[in-house]
Amino acid sequence: MSKIRLEEIAKQRIESFAKLGKAHLYLAYHAAFPLALTPDLLYRLWVQFQRDIDDQVLGIPWVAVADLLVSSLCNEVGYELYEMDLTVRNLLLSRLQEDKKFGQQRINELSNFLLDYVRPKLESKDPDIQDFALTQQWTALAYTQPNKVAHELALEFDKLDFNNEAELIRIVSLTEIFAQPLAEFDPLLSYARGMGKLARGNLEAATDQVSKILEGENKIRVAGVDLPIPEKIKANLPELFEQLANHKNALKRSRISSLFFLSILALGTLIGGTGIYIFRFHTSQLTQNSLCPKETYSLNDRISLGEEILLKQDTNSDKEAGVQAFLNGDCQTAINKLNLYRKANSTDPEALIYLNNAKARQKENRLKIAVSVPIGTNPNVAKEILRGVAQAQDEVNSSGSINGKALEVAIANDDNDPSESAQLATRFGKDTNILAVVGHNSSNASLSAAPVYQKDGLVMISPTSFAQNLDRVGNYIFRTAPSVKSIADSVSYYAIKIAGKTNFLICVDYQGIDNQSFNDEFVNAIKTANAQINSTECDISGRDFNPRAVISQAVRSGANALVLGLYVDKIKQGLAVAQSNQGQLTVFGSPTLFTDETLKNGSGINGLIISAPWYPAAFPNNIFPQKAQKLWGATVNWRTATAYDATLAIIAGLQRTNTNRRDELQKVLHSPSFSVDGATGKIQFSPSGDRTNNAIFLVKVQQIPGTDNYEFVPIQP
Repeated sequence: MSKIRLEEIAKQRIESFAKLGKAHLYLAYHAAFPLALTPDLLYRLWVQFQRDIDDQVLGIPWVAVADLLVSSLCNEVGYELYEMDLTVRNLLLSRLQEDKKFGQQRINELSNFLLDYVRPKLESKDPDIQDFALTQQWTALAYTQPNKVAHELALEFDKLDFNNEAELIRIVSLTEIFAQPLAEFDPLLSYARGMGKLARGNLEAATDQVSKILEGENKIRVAGVDLPIPEKIKANLPELFEQLANHKNALKRSRISSLFFLSILALGTLIGGTGIYIFRFHTSQLTQNSLCPKETYSLNDRISLGEEILLKQDTNSDKEAGVQAFLNGDCQTAINKLNLYRKANSTDPEALIYLNNAKARQKENRLKIAVSVPIGTNPNVAKEILRGVAQAQDEVNSSGSINGKALEVAIANDDNDPSESAQLATRFGKDTNILAVVGHNSSNASLSAAPVYQKDGLVMISPTSFAQNLDRVGNYIFRTAPSVKSIADSVSYYAIKIAGKTNFLICVDYQGIDNQSFNDEFVNAIKTANAQINSTECDISGRDFNPRAVISQAVRSGANALVLGLYVDKIKQGLAVAQSNQGQLTVFGSPTLFTDETLKNGSGINGLIISAPWYPAAFPNNIFPQKAQKLWGATVNWRTATAYDATLAIIAGLQRTNTNRRDELQKVLHSPSFSVDGATGKIQFSPSGDRTNNAIFLVKVQQIPGTDNYEFVPIQP
């Protein structure tokens, strides 16, 4: 997006917020100064800056704090952590400096305020808090002591390992944030832009950028620091280092020669030039069909189309060779190697997605979607979801594609982290080729990312998030998972009406939003049925949580049933409660517990009853389970089914549009006439974005006769 367009959008957001009143806008001016905001920091800004530099009252109401945090000016990037878009931030700060009520004096006051605020945090033993405080300190100094900040940033570059691309991008991004107050340090900003291009794999552009700011003796000196020149750039500029004075001409000649050579190759391909074709064949040893569009990728950036392995625990030399070939633009080798890998590793969904992506790349026309899963923190759950996406992609690409176009899938790792999810959502939103996103897994992650998708007009379909308030974010948010209310209703009805339980100990991980909702809905259902909630407190995420003591106390006070509401990344802690129970209480749970990890806990979970939107025999006439068994060589669970349905819905929606526009896809999915038969039955969406008529089933953990193994067995209604 162009700079002019970004400024237009920023101005529109500011003017929209200004409708709340001039006093609200004054708070926004001040809130733009810190690099990031917390409710506590914003509240302190509100308290501290209620007057202008002439001591006139600004009259900023306290409600402006909340109004600002939930406005389009702020993006929530973590738990109680907010950021302003850089363009919005710069515009607000410019207005603060230009306003006679504030000017440079207020900038100096804000700098002193922020330095005082972060000073205690600089001594924190938590390295994350310390790093965050240091960044805020630089923010405070950038407008008052820019030379010091430029010196610190230059030192960061000087000590950097340029092979650590993630850290390089972090320092580059930080420098770009300070571009406005560090405008006089143009060599530093140019150097940072060059390093950013290097980190993203564009060596030629990085070389060109660095060459423009080289001084005598091949140095770049900023604020008393000699900035290092990476070896990759040095190696790419032999003429420069031999003849510095002529480096621009030499670089220009090199680029012209390259362009001329590539033009000749292209011309030879167009006219069937035999000599050029033979030359290319014998030098590269590739057929024309083996080549596919080679792109510039940002490695180690949590997103991959096939250029890097994210499921690092699932790999061998064939998969690694296939990924390297994809990175190099050699799709046929990628296909061959990934096919070899899958013969021995049929359950790896990442490999199947990359295989289909390589095939899609060989075709000129393709459509792109993304899927975001918690690879780093919960790889098993991530693979369950990816199998559903991969199966839907494989089926559509093998049977005629989408209106003549193959489906390409980008995989992202969000770690179930709200901050990472929001950042990935921002990146997906900016990539206009991405037409929809399957994800996220946890409700915490989905609720953080959903407002970003809504803002950017990008369809998100979550296959696994239950939180009740997800359906309130906006009309671009959908899900194929059931709502938490339907889950709680099904479990509570069985527990009370069928199993005859009357006194419930509820153990919940209160850090998971859907678990809080599950708790609320279950409590309501129990009270409606005139059953009791045991008074024993059971917070699985509590620091001093002792499952054995909790169970003993609950049993003494009359409990005869245990309900587990678990966050997907806290399954082990929840299962510890079931183990401590030792059969004393009948245990009920949410679909989160439907995992292989649960079944590995032995006799402690025997008899566990949980709800699920799908199990292999749930829909007798549906061929999805048989196809899944054939494709993966193993049975799959409900996450695979709902992820398959989410991807299938996107495919069906795209097949009914000819424009490949995000807004058209959203309209089709919301249309009352839209439906598609999926793994979990007919897929249709209500106006809220939830599935209509979403079935819920109950399954029970049972020991397989004659073995020490356990399985999920459906409870017949």
